Amino acid sequence: MAYYFLTASKDASVYLQQPDQNAGLDEVLEVSKVYYGGVKDVSRALLKFETNGFSSSLSNGSVGFEEAKLILKETESEEVPLEFNINIYPVSQSWEMGKGTRFDNIETAGVTWNYREGDSSLRWVNNVVGGNIVFATNTTGSFAGRGGVWHSNLSSSKSFTYKTEDVDADITTIFQSWLSGSIQNEGLIVKHENSSEEDTNDYGILKFFSKETNTIHQPKVRIGWNDVSFSTGSLTELTSEEIKVGIRNFKKHYKVNTTPKLRVVGRDLYPTKTFSSTAQYSISKFLPTTSYYQICDYHSGETIIPFSNYTKLSCDTDGNYFNLNLSNWEVDRVYNIEFKITIGGVDYFFDNDYTFSLIS
Repeated sequence: MAYYFLTASKDASVYLQQPDQNAGLDEVLEVSKVYYGGVKDVSRALLKFETNGFSSSLSNGSVGFEEAKLILKETESEEVPLEFNINIYPVSQSWEMGKGTRFDNIETAGVTWNYREGDSSLRWVNNVVGGNIVFATNTTGSFAGRGGVWHSNLSSSKSFTYKTEDVDADITTIFQSWLSGSIQNEGLIVKHENSSEEDTNDYGILKFFSKETNTIHQPKVRIGWNDVSFSTGSLTELTSEEIKVGIRNFKKHYKVNTTPKLRVVGRDLYPTKTFSSTAQYSISKFLPTTSYYQICDYHSGETIIPFSNYTKLSCDTDGNYFNLNLSNWEVDRVYNIEFKITIGGVDYFFDNDYTFSLIS
């Protein structure tokens, strides 16, 4: 099974109280509703992920698609309530990222609350098509035809309870609509619920790293699919609870945008003594179908690829393996490979310091 990453090609925040100001180069994205005295400010985040390259790879069979999740990494959010929701919609019109920042580099060119491209005076179109495109929460006032437009019949959400955290939101239906061409890919808008934007409560400021961050936490879409193949031939299954797991063809360096095939070897830690002339350590056995890998960033500890149904090990007549798709990963980082093997309903974890550097 496999994962593939898309990184954001552009993103920006738009603000009700700075309606003609672009913030395309800010290092954070903001989703908020706050009051400054009696003045209400609302912010929304827009992101775009290019899908043409992925569509081509999907067509030629080099990747698959079953699930897509939007990954946003939270940073220094302010004064958020105990419980609230945010919604994610596909944007229904094109927009320009711009080169402004909210406080340091004041620009009007690019996306703003009032305009999808400020200096060209391209407003967010105030219309509804088939009941599915909305322009805001109201038809009058400060929200009318401003703050972005989106397809209201397609959405995802994230609930926050007692704490802020990263966004890991299922956008599979939205992504499928882009791939099928049923809607044009104009990106995503992340915002508070309509009812939250309209009420009189203060919801604080959610902050996420943008594509301009100097960290590894850029916004991503993580795509998962089933590529597992399990044909054991004459191999024997490894059933002991005391085993050793390693990688036969492991290298310390891999190139970005490659797909290495890593051979996973499982052996009994204490082989049963026999009268055979063949060394028991040399006999290849296959791990059970409930065997998984996980990839973490070595220095930050962040999980890049989690244990899941999309990281099960495959098997052929030479033993277990997995294909690691390194498309759009962060280069000049060190990553660590871990394993989870479930035997008899019990999970066993293996971290044998299989670390590798990703190079360009």
